[in-house]
Amino acid sequence: MDTSLRWKQHIDEIERKVSKTIAAISSLGSSTWGVRAREMRNIYQGVAIPQMMYACSAWSNAGWGGKGYTDRTLNRMRRLQARAARAMCGAFRATSFPALDVEMHLLPIEQRIWKQNIDTINRLGSIEQREDENTEAIHIYTDGSGINGYIGAAAVCITTYQTRNSYMGSDAISTVYAGELQGIILALEIAEEDRQRGNNRSKVLIYTDNQAAIRSSARPKGKSGSYLLQTIAVKTQKLQEQGLKTEIRWVPAHTGIQGNEDADKAAKEATGWRQNGETGTKADMPQHLYALRSTLKTWTYREANKMWQAKWTAETRGRTTFRYTPRPTKKVLQLHEGLSKRQSSILVQMRTEKIGLKDFLFNRRVPDATDANCPCREGRQTVSHILLRCRRHRQLRRQELGSIPGRHNLRAVLNERKAAAKVIRFMEQTEILGQFRIESQPRQS
Repeated sequence: MDTSLRWKQHIDEIERKVSKTIAAISSLGSSTWGVRAREMRNIYQGVAIPQMMYACSAWSNAGWGGKGYTDRTLNRMRRLQARAARAMCGAFRATSFPALDVEMHLLPIEQRIWKQNIDTINRLGSIEQREDENTEAIHIYTDGSGINGYIGAAAVCITTYQTRNSYMGSDAISTVYAGELQGIILALEIAEEDRQRGNNRSKVLIYTDNQAAIRSSARPKGKSGSYLLQTIAVKTQKLQEQGLKTEIRWVPAHTGIQGNEDADKAAKEATGWRQNGETGTKADMPQHLYALRSTLKTWTYREANKMWQAKWTAETRGRTTFRYTPRPTKKVLQLHEGLSKRQSSILVQMRTEKIGLKDFLFNRRVPDATDANCPCREGRQTVSHILLRCRRHRQLRRQELGSIPGRHNLRAVLNERKAAAKVIRFMEQTEILGQFRIESQPRQS
């Protein structure tokens, strides 16, 4: 029992379980053969990350000396992710943790813990709970609109000639989808008021051009915007108890249906937009307005990546990788499309310059590396020397790389997928990297 609630046993169990998962991932290949890098990454993201982040909101806020978690715990998690990243991309152990995160686009552990905690708060804070020819019905058109960074909602009743709209806030806390749901709520409020005035209608017909809003209203369980959907359900049930059936029908957008066009305009005007280009008064906000879980998840993702960017810019390690990827981006994974595992390994080793060339091996004091110089005796044997200058590979370079635009710019050729594939083929054919010689491969990749 963890009688002091220090979470040590829990962290130990996380390490044991995740280590077992990483060992299984590692068994799927090495730096020279096996499952492709992106597929290994998908397995890690889908299996190991949930194991690592289990109960994170509890153990990361345990309050050790005023801090949520210890540096030792953080470093244990970082080492686990680094092991997994090396298994994915075939990088050397000397490759820094920050560089591995960027090369495989893995959110660093510190930012992942922060994001996990915000997502948990978000989850716990969410509230789970053609015109009809029938002239006896009440017809109401609804719309949600986003314009100039603001969200508005509106309902236009062509039976009673009423218009009602709501301002839903900026797109940082709301979405057009939320505006569409609020528009349906406004329509139901119009129907309620019409009923209170003593009008007897056969049914309430609500028209919207948003199919997602219709589907969510019909089957609200587990859908985004639960507090809005709950309000729709309550109001619909109340009208039904009064003998008034509600139908929500889809209409195509911007096809000249007057009610739909009027609702679209009213929704825009709810944000303060005016057709003449001036800014008007925003409509009143609903009494209850919450940020949608989907919006908060987008915000959390964006903020976590901002923190990653700031930390990566200030980082002192992985500066070779920084030259290629100054901003962490998922686009780096596109470089691995169509590459075998060994080719992905060569690519990452070239981009990190932690590679089996004499300059790196000599600096790491590998016994057989007696100096850092290239056999051509014209400089140190580095990635840039082999790819751009070494005279021993001049003919092969002209043959393999001659047609690449900007081939004298190392950053350009290792940052573009097709160019990188040619550079990998060139490096393979030099046969400098012993571990990647084709005849030495024990398995097909």
